[in-house]
Amino acid sequence: MKKNKILLLLLFLLFEIYTYANTVSVRILTTKIINTFIFTPLESDYTVYADGELLMECDPSGIFQMNIEGDFIRLKTFEKDLGKFSTIKIIAKKAESSFKIKSVIPSGKIRTYDNDLEIKLSPDKRQFILVNKVDLENYIAGVVESEGGKGSNLEYYKIQSVLCRTYLLAHINRHMLEGFEVCDDVHCQAYVSKASDGTIKKAVLKTKEIVVVDNNLNLITAAFHSNCGGETCNSQDVWAMTTTYLKSIQDTYCLNQSQAHWERIIPLEDWQEYIQLKYKQSINSKKKANIITSFNQESGREIYFYDKDLKIPLKNIRADFKLKSTYFSIEQIRDSIIFKGRGYGHGVGLCQEGAMQMAKLKHPYENILHHYYKDVNLVDVSALNYFRQE
Repeated sequence: MKKNKILLLLLFLLFEIYTYANTVSVRILTTKIINTFIFTPLESDYTVYADGELLMECDPSGIFQMNIEGDFIRLKTFEKDLGKFSTIKIIAKKAESSFKIKSVIPSGKIRTYDNDLEIKLSPDKRQFILVNKVDLENYIAGVVESEGGKGSNLEYYKIQSVLCRTYLLAHINRHMLEGFEVCDDVHCQAYVSKASDGTIKKAVLKTKEIVVVDNNLNLITAAFHSNCGGETCNSQDVWAMTTTYLKSIQDTYCLNQSQAHWERIIPLEDWQEYIQLKYKQSINSKKKANIITSFNQESGREIYFYDKDLKIPLKNIRADFKLKSTYFSIEQIRDSIIFKGRGYGHGVGLCQEGAMQMAKLKHPYENILHHYYKDVNLVDVSALNYFRQE
């Protein structure tokens, strides 16, 4: 009986992954410990519910302040004190509605969001938990603008829309036990505000409900990075996972872009000390000293910095010295070590600057995705349920 219950739970979770909901609940301002904030409608009218009861209607001229008072939320307007409550929901009357929110304690910038807002307190009653109940495609547009910025073309934004949607549906239950589905930080996906770029909104609409799956109809790990430096990485070379689709490829499209090349200079003494202390390697001999100051990746990416006695994962060096990527060569010039690097990011999956260049050269977004992800399929979410039933 216990095994059957576990199996039913797993099937339910799988069904949830592939079912395309109309809305998503996103915790916003996740990284701030907010004690007081202001809410203002921007478009359309809103209805305010407090502890499950209708409290009032408000229009775009309304301004609400909420602060923590003991174990409750104190709700005020400029005109009156509306009382103390445990939970507050501010629900839009129209689909096109949006609002702005500003943290007062601590002070923060104004942010704008689509659709609804739910307000409650954390279990210790020390901060607000603010949850944006937002139309899923509005959320995707906000993520694309937050992750990819403004100013790119339509075809590139189609790529980002599909990848962000795929990532969301693959991680939709990440915060389920906390009372929302995803957060607005990079732990899930960056979601700074609603989208304002019309090209991004158009791209999201044109790719609505499209996701990327592997040959087993599983949503892919939609990894991307800024610039690969001319060659992407296998997933197993960076993370403890092997996939059929995150494979190393040659990529010439990003080579002349802004993040394609970089340099970092550190004192030779610091580099020698790092090798000696962290990896217990003696560098007393001239041969050993020469080995650690001469490393070349001009012919392609390596996984390790090594000789027969030394094998250091390049990702460790990148993390320890805060380098832009693991795709670097090393040379000594007098009393310094120069890291001559290529690319920016982990190097797995889509190279954003390469994809942008391909989009500028009029490559269709489907072709660009297939360039960076091998043996994948672009499908409508509703089609997944059909194939699973066959």
